[in-house]
Amino acid sequence: MRHAFVVLAALVIIPAAAGAQTQASITGVVKDASGAVLPGVTAEAASPVLIEKVRSVVTDGSGQYRIEALPPGVYTVTFVLPGFSTVKRVGIELAGSFSAQVNAELSVGTLEETVTVTGESPVVDVQNTVQQRVIDRQTIDTIPLSNSVYNMASSTTPGLTAQQADVGGVNPGRTTAVPALSIHGSVSGDQQLFQNGIQMASAARTSYGLGGGQNNAGTQEVTLDTSAGTAEAATGGVRINFIPRDGGNTFAGVMYARFTNHSLQSSNLSDDLIARGLKTPNSIKTNWEVNPGFGGPIRRDKLWFYLSGRYTRDEGFIAGMYYNRNANNPNAWTYDPDFSRPATAGSVQSEEKLRLSWQAAPKHKIGLTWQEQRDNPCPADVTATSSAEAGTCRPQPVIRVAQTEWTSPMTNRLLLEGGFLYSKVQSNQLPPDGHNPLMISVTEQSTGLRYRSFDQFRRQVVASYNFRGSVSYITGTHATKIGLTHRSGWVDYYAFDFQPVSYRFNNGVPNQITQRALPTQYYGNIDHDLGLYVQDKWTVSRLAISYGARYDYFANSFPEVHIGPAALAPNRNFTVPRQSNISWQDITPKLGVTYDLFGTGRTALKASANKYLQNGGGGFGTDTTILGGGQASNTLITSTSRSWTDTNRNFVPDCDLINTAANGECGAMANANFGKLVPGRTYDPAVMRGWGARGYNWEFSAGVQHELAPRIAVDAGYFRRVFGNLTVNDDRTVSPADFDPFSITAPLDPRLPGGGGNVISGLYNLKPAKFGLPADVLVTRSSNFGKQISHWSGMDITINARPGNVLLRGGVSTGRPSTDNCDVVAKLDNPSPLYCHSAYGLQTEVKFLASYTVPRVDVLLSGVFQRLQGAVLAANYNAPNALVAPSLGRSLSGGAANATVNLVAPGSMFGERVNQVDLRIAKLLRFAGARTMLNVDIFNALNSNPVLVENANFAVWRTPTDILTARFIRFSVQYDF
Repeated sequence: MRHAFVVLAALVIIPAAAGAQTQASITGVVKDASGAVLPGVTAEAASPVLIEKVRSVVTDGSGQYRIEALPPGVYTVTFVLPGFSTVKRVGIELAGSFSAQVNAELSVGTLEETVTVTGESPVVDVQNTVQQRVIDRQTIDTIPLSNSVYNMASSTTPGLTAQQADVGGVNPGRTTAVPALSIHGSVSGDQQLFQNGIQMASAARTSYGLGGGQNNAGTQEVTLDTSAGTAEAATGGVRINFIPRDGGNTFAGVMYARFTNHSLQSSNLSDDLIARGLKTPNSIKTNWEVNPGFGGPIRRDKLWFYLSGRYTRDEGFIAGMYYNRNANNPNAWTYDPDFSRPATAGSVQSEEKLRLSWQAAPKHKIGLTWQEQRDNPCPADVTATSSAEAGTCRPQPVIRVAQTEWTSPMTNRLLLEGGFLYSKVQSNQLPPDGHNPLMISVTEQSTGLRYRSFDQFRRQVVASYNFRGSVSYITGTHATKIGLTHRSGWVDYYAFDFQPVSYRFNNGVPNQITQRALPTQYYGNIDHDLGLYVQDKWTVSRLAISYGARYDYFANSFPEVHIGPAALAPNRNFTVPRQSNISWQDITPKLGVTYDLFGTGRTALKASANKYLQNGGGGFGTDTTILGGGQASNTLITSTSRSWTDTNRNFVPDCDLINTAANGECGAMANANFGKLVPGRTYDPAVMRGWGARGYNWEFSAGVQHELAPRIAVDAGYFRRVFGNLTVNDDRTVSPADFDPFSITAPLDPRLPGGGGNVISGLYNLKPAKFGLPADVLVTRSSNFGKQISHWSGMDITINARPGNVLLRGGVSTGRPSTDNCDVVAKLDNPSPLYCHSAYGLQTEVKFLASYTVPRVDVLLSGVFQRLQGAVLAANYNAPNALVAPSLGRSLSGGAANATVNLVAPGSMFGERVNQVDLRIAKLLRFAGARTMLNVDIFNALNSNPVLVENANFAVWRTPTDILTARFIRFSVQYDF
């Protein structure tokens, strides 16, 4: 039924797709020599990137014109009016959603007279408030970075952060195929991916979408919207749009290849790092990529193709981790590192992509894209605190995208667009080769080390269907757009394990068991993720106002599912009927204002206020717990813990693990509903359904953009984000009165604030009489308990310069988050006020990229500089029961051996700053119309060694687990023909 609705809606709005969301425009005013406006002037934009060759409009009564939905490229604009000489403006460069202001003055004369005006292309956008970073072919081809667009973006955009470190594309220990990006306090889960303006999100995880890497040979341009989105944007995170490369009337192509290995890398392991406990850092084993592309006409002026591929291997040695001599030995319970065998992790990726472009009629362009990827990170999840045998393989044998799109400038005022994108991803998490199914996972509490085995595994298949359509009506003063987006899809998720228990040791002594009731099967549907929007851009003299509104409807559901018995839940046998879940409806306003301060198009004042929604996640709640809340199979109690005293040291719990009560060597289960279909979490209808129930955030911005000199612009802006509809988990089984307070004295340590020895209070422990009772958690609004805030505010100052053979981009970003839930936690089940308020100091970063091509000798010099804030530090101290009991007046409930306490307030201590310099030297060779670039890249050229990640467990506190990748050289070649 939902697919029938989607098809009908798409047909009404018009099927097919182009990404007008990020396409550029040319606008301006035409006057005569006296300064009077000229209506009726034909303005024509011509460029080789336009398959229809020329797009034309006519100025309105105010002499204004606007040409919308232009793909990136270089344009010539011609102005024609009978009785006046023709004026031609050449060399207008467009990228992303930039709106170039091109004015003209016509003199009385004949049509045969043509005045050609050559000037610098505008660099200040006096029409748009959208903050956007464009990664064009020049940037892709010249800067010394990984060919991953995520690395290019995060390394060169001030304020944009990636959760996953990447130096030159070397990242063997990765756990996610696509890094999550955030900016100006946005939630990384709100990140969205688009291809030609159509969302590429899967049904399981809208935040990351598809793909293990970026096929740059098949990409013309990438745009990243970071702030002040239009009504086409539902969420306020980073919005990444990939513009595929089209073929043309001339056969052309590119071949890119790169290579580096361990012998091309230095060492940055210092005596100080060794003294702090780092035995070996992350380092390269081998890293290479081959990325060809070729395209041209199938039928000249009618049908074109572009075919590209990408093939990579990335293997490396993991910091401080060695193969375990006791790996896969079920009778050995210690991690015995073999220091002669550093542990490795790696991945292999491959991709083929075909792009077809068809000019079906003079006013109808159709595009087709088929993309197949495979990604095999294996082994993965190997880190400084997770041994190789406790890693996994994360194969994605199917990553498929099929897309069709259609664009039709029906008249010089009416533009129709639409499209459809289908995606399917099979994503698994499996044991590594040679895994012994008898191995039980162990986590050493004092160090955080996991060894022997991973705990549980999964197989997952997701599919999604994404539609987009819009109608634009464009005059000189107005650009009005009405559009529809819709996403639906499904997910099939199977979780399993080989051993139903995991152990926790403290200094080698068992103290806790985690037990699981697997396997389980989850199914989920996104029935509707619908957006209807209307927006208008109104130009009045020097003022441009963008305003609009968006209606969103999100609904998901769960098909019937059967859940059979498990090893530790032998009597489990449920059939869960189909269930509806979320039903959200929202209307969000968007507003942006720009003002051409002096009327010269060189200085623009900008301000915006936009409301965004929390990203609608997958069928079983990978993005938020709310999204999976309605499915009983997902809220089935499949995991619990219990204390364990292994009195005979045989590493076997001598107790009945099915018995929920304390027995033998085992304490009572922390959740007595283990294995039962008794949801431990219920949901307030106010957060699940209705108008305005969805989480949201308001984003405000204000700034100025100014042209310092031709092709040089500086941008300064202030940004603030305020989150609303925040939720809390309230366990109604207990109240604040059911917790006893206690305090501890922090250990003495000169590295701690004040040297330690301070009393940390505001800690609570559940009373023994309440321990192990089945939880009854209500997910509800935090406003029901009091005031909770989550804000971010900061400033950016950036420069964008392209004078002559020089490219310079970058700037400074500084900001701070602020959160406070003290009023709320005081009234919840656990009333601990510890660290309920945090106000970080300003976190500042500096990023610049620069390149220069030396004339005559055709030598390219480029570099990237980054100075980044260090990581937030924590010190998790396992306070033993003997230390807690005097203050608590009793032992810890449930027979717990210790209580974990963070000794450092969040945001009060940071790791050292990261200073990184990457360089490129390239020689350009030109012959017979072809160009070859021979590149030598030097990553971390200064060979600095800042610590990126530290072990937060106090027993090994401040021990580095990852440092900046040591300096290495990478050779690459790019052949354009």
